[in-house]
Amino acid sequence: MKSIYTYYKERLIEISGKNRSIYTRSFSKKTGYDLGRLLARDTNREDAFVRFLWSDGREPFDLFSSGDKTLRKIFDSDAEEKRARRELETQGLTGDEKDRAVLRLERQARQAFNANVAKEVTAVRTLKREAEDIEKETGRYELFVGYPFVYGGTRDFLFKAPLLFFPVEVDAEEDTKVTLRLKRGESVRLNKALLFAYAQSRRIDTTELVTEFDDLRAAGLTDLDRVLDYLDKFGLHIRRPEHKHMREFGAFREPTAKDPPAIARACVLARYSLANSIYNDYSEIEKRHITSEAADELIAPNARRRKRRREEPDRDLFMISDLDYAQRSVVAKVARQGNMVIYGPPGTGKSQTIVNLISDAICKGKRVLVVSQKKAALDVVYNRLGDLNKKAMFVVDPVKERRAFYDRCLTRHNAVIDAETPDSYGKYRVISDRLDAEIAKLEAISDSLLVKSPFGLSLIEMYYNSFIPGKRSGEYSIYREMIRNKRLLSYDYETLNDALTSLRNGKADIYYDYAETRKRNPFIQYLRPDLHIDTLSRARAKLAALMRTRVAVFDENSHPYSRQILALYDKLGSEKGEKLLVKTLAAYEYPKTYSFLQTSKIAFPLYPVARVLMSRKEKETERKYIESKQAIEEFASDYEFLKEVLTYDGYALAVEAVLRGDQAALGDLAKALAEYVRLGDMVLSLSNFSEPEKTVLAFAYRITDSREGYKRVLEKLMPIRIYREITEFEDSMKADLSRSVEFESIKSAITALMGEQREICKELFEQSFVAEYQRLYQKSADCKDFLYQISKKQNFWPIRRTMEVFGEYLLDLFPCWLLSPENVSSILPLKKELFDLVLFDEASQVFIECTLPAIIRGRNIVVAGDAKQLRPTATFLRRYMGGGEEEDDLTRQAALEVESLLDLAVARYDSANITYHYRSASRELIDFSNMAFYDGKLRIAPNVSRSMRNKPIERIKVDGAWVDPSNPVDAHEIVMLLKKLFRSRRNRETMGIITFGSEQQACIENAIDRECKMDAAFRTEITRESSRKEDGQDVGLFVKNIENVQGDERDIIIFSIGYARGENGRVNAHFGSLSAEGGENRLNVAVTRAKRKIYVVTSIEPEELKVDGSKNAGPRLFRQYLAYVRAVSSGKKQEVKAILDALCPSPAPAISTLDVPPEYQIADKLEKLGYNVETDIGDGKNRISVAVYDKKTDRYVLGIQLDRALFEGKETALERDVFASRFLEQKGWKLMRVWSRDWWHNASDVMDNILKNLQPPDKAQ
Repeated sequence: MKSIYTYYKERLIEISGKNRSIYTRSFSKKTGYDLGRLLARDTNREDAFVRFLWSDGREPFDLFSSGDKTLRKIFDSDAEEKRARRELETQGLTGDEKDRAVLRLERQARQAFNANVAKEVTAVRTLKREAEDIEKETGRYELFVGYPFVYGGTRDFLFKAPLLFFPVEVDAEEDTKVTLRLKRGESVRLNKALLFAYAQSRRIDTTELVTEFDDLRAAGLTDLDRVLDYLDKFGLHIRRPEHKHMREFGAFREPTAKDPPAIARACVLARYSLANSIYNDYSEIEKRHITSEAADELIAPNARRRKRRREEPDRDLFMISDLDYAQRSVVAKVARQGNMVIYGPPGTGKSQTIVNLISDAICKGKRVLVVSQKKAALDVVYNRLGDLNKKAMFVVDPVKERRAFYDRCLTRHNAVIDAETPDSYGKYRVISDRLDAEIAKLEAISDSLLVKSPFGLSLIEMYYNSFIPGKRSGEYSIYREMIRNKRLLSYDYETLNDALTSLRNGKADIYYDYAETRKRNPFIQYLRPDLHIDTLSRARAKLAALMRTRVAVFDENSHPYSRQILALYDKLGSEKGEKLLVKTLAAYEYPKTYSFLQTSKIAFPLYPVARVLMSRKEKETERKYIESKQAIEEFASDYEFLKEVLTYDGYALAVEAVLRGDQAALGDLAKALAEYVRLGDMVLSLSNFSEPEKTVLAFAYRITDSREGYKRVLEKLMPIRIYREITEFEDSMKADLSRSVEFESIKSAITALMGEQREICKELFEQSFVAEYQRLYQKSADCKDFLYQISKKQNFWPIRRTMEVFGEYLLDLFPCWLLSPENVSSILPLKKELFDLVLFDEASQVFIECTLPAIIRGRNIVVAGDAKQLRPTATFLRRYMGGGEEEDDLTRQAALEVESLLDLAVARYDSANITYHYRSASRELIDFSNMAFYDGKLRIAPNVSRSMRNKPIERIKVDGAWVDPSNPVDAHEIVMLLKKLFRSRRNRETMGIITFGSEQQACIENAIDRECKMDAAFRTEITRESSRKEDGQDVGLFVKNIENVQGDERDIIIFSIGYARGENGRVNAHFGSLSAEGGENRLNVAVTRAKRKIYVVTSIEPEELKVDGSKNAGPRLFRQYLAYVRAVSSGKKQEVKAILDALCPSPAPAISTLDVPPEYQIADKLEKLGYNVETDIGDGKNRISVAVYDKKTDRYVLGIQLDRALFEGKETALERDVFASRFLEQKGWKLMRVWSRDWWHNASDVMDNILKNLQPPDKAQ
């Protein structure tokens, strides 16, 4: 079974016919130009051109010009002119008329010819621009003359590609001339991909085959025959050409497998991304069975990952830059866990983080390799190392830069060999301990506010949801009653809050209505539950009849004890109760006998006598009691039906009313029966109330005498209950709470100590590996040989050879290397774990097969990128999908299906995020991306200005049309905008232009070229801006499409939307790569390039894009972005918010139980003093609770942050109190912290402090 490395090797070299280095099917404007078409008609020029290719390159070659006879043949200009003249002759013109016609004809011929020449120049110029753009991005030069071609086939594949690649430079500045020069410092190359494919099919060993030549003649390859002879020696037999002269590229028939490989004299000027040394690494990997733990974890991760997680974390972190909290956390996590993925959305400081990963590793004695496909990314890291980059080796072209490489080695050797190495670690430890102590103070303040009380709330939550009741206020009366209610005080916050929350849905009104009804009508509580409607109806009817007919009153005087019986009727339902009543009545009726009985208990001999006497009296009383009771029952017998609807107690109450003739009470009974259904529902509802709910309601009802008072108690109960808890709990936290007065000094101390720590880390970085190099140089026998090699002035060894022989010296001199994947394999020996840490930047843009050789060279791997940005674009790589015998190997299949290193690494390694966004000066520039692609998780500072004078996004609507597929009107408007910006920009802002297709890109480039010819001042600005660099980085004006703009940023970005109505009156519904799966990532890249401003030039309204049925998200998000641009440009804040909320709803802020939360209290007081105030500026963890705005300066002059709003983010004290505030201050905010405790205890002092930070208000605002 093939190893996975074999699959990656074959994917890399791509030998399926899709690799243009093996089979060049055709060319586009940006990939090639057919030179055979120019040279095939003139053998002398052809011979001169071949001599030019084999020359030393000092003399240029004029490819064509307006006076070129070959071009006249190509365009058939002479034949056209002759036909026109013959036609003129037939018209019979004579004299001056004929002369004028001839002149007109000649002028038209010249114009047509010049137009054709200009077209050819434009074609070459487009190709040149593309090659230059790629060189800027990757450092690779890809523009070659390919000559001659190999045509033919084998059983496995077909050949139709150049044999030799000659690197050339093109001069196409004029519209009438193109000149070629051989590019100095670049090697002539044999087509490695083609020769390998041929060798593999014939099982030929090409290990010793040299494919790069600084000088063909010096290598003995003086002409094509000598080259073919050289290949013959290796068994690579290619037939000599059948034709002696060049032919057009399209003149050759397509090869078949039966055609033996042969030379065809085709010649092209084209871009070729050539096979590289990565392939050789794969061959070595297979041959020597090399792998590493990091590579194994990437391909089959489970066992390795468990092992790494058991490693002890490093205590110390050595950072040389002022990082934010998220960046510091990433450095700490990498130090703790080893292999990691770092997600770095646009503008979050990914390069800065990488720089400090480098510093941390090197200060710990580790060697670091930084790898990126994009040269610009490596440029940024190298430059941000600052003076410390003298310990870093950055190589873009290992051939051209040999002299510079050895010069740097010698310079570094001289600087290090006698350098002193003081120990700065002790100073670092002292500063770190002091820093830890200050952070502990900060955390103590935080903990004192955040720790939960027994009640269930922290102090900060309680301050925000309570107040101090005035001693004479109604709230204080509630407080006094509450502290007497032990049951109410026994409830914790969750129980009480649940009860109060549930009472907001009408329960409180049910209880109040029932209690009030019950207070007015005592019968309500005695109605039997679950009465049948018939029973109820009968009782109501009988009662109504009796109340009309019976008016007699029971004669209590004629029946002794009737009053007592009525008073205790509810107690007489049992025999025991009746006996007790009789005894009580007898004692009352015969007090002397009862007294004698009690006395006799002491004088026991008299007790039997007394007991007999008392028994007789009790019998007499019982007789009278029975008579009275029977009389009562007989009188009330008509009302016995009430027993069916009333409880025993209720029936007793009803009987009492009957006996006394109390019509009012009987009327209440009638009302109770009439309202039975409604009251029954209320009772049933109340029976479902929880015990805390009933307690709360009973408390509120008991201490008030109105519905309004009752509801006010319910509203105020929680803050009053919290007040009581604060008074109990605050004392236990007093020591730590008092430290809040030191808050600003603690913050300042932490910031200062971190600054000192960074300076010491720079010293440690500088000192690292110096002693190791000195010991190595002093003890090694070959030290003089190494010094000789780096001191030579000519005949330099290839860098790879020096690395293989003297690698230990070089890695001590330069413990950090920055290379492309190709240069890793080209320069560095294939040695397992040569570096301790390998960092991949822009990992979403590199294929895994390009990175595995670099991964093997590292002990730990960090993969940095953004899955929401572009994936790799290398069309020569075939995406091999495993099958057959590998189908059941899911790990292998996953490894072969992913597109980029990032895609695979996220499934294998732990990840961390950097989230603070720095690039955009205004949040409008990043808000859309944040909501559409990052779920609102980026930390974005609120604008410090309302942007009243300068909109961050400006929409320019033009009346353009979609023509061949581009928009010339858009292009012209952009040229005019560039001219305007050149005149009006104040700080020489950098600029870039982004299009949504290569055709529109070319349209704009051509429009700029035309304007340059007509306007010398504009041409000067374009020339200056296009080659502009700052701090060694390219910041020049660019024109790019969304496919190749990742990694760029400019102050001003101009979008050319391009799309417009076509001849059919409809907008094209095809959006190229935007419509593809993952196409929305291209949009994300494009809209996040601007630092200060975006201009959008468009010919359409968002509603004209009919994309609802689009299969993928790209077109729909594109329409939403256009709508967002229009809303921002028009200043429609509510529409902007609606668009962003539709993409990702913003979380709601915390709700206070106070009528007016503290931030609104502060805002209200400031507004009354005349200040222009806003609340809740920004969102998420960067919210400003209250912001004071100055209209004159169009700035917020003070941002007030309440601790509760900040503590909602659940951050560490260090992040919240130091890093988050510093982030806002870096964005221009002046901040003030307001502690809830201070506001709770003394709001007036807090207001005085706020006013000290403000100028008096401008009354004109």
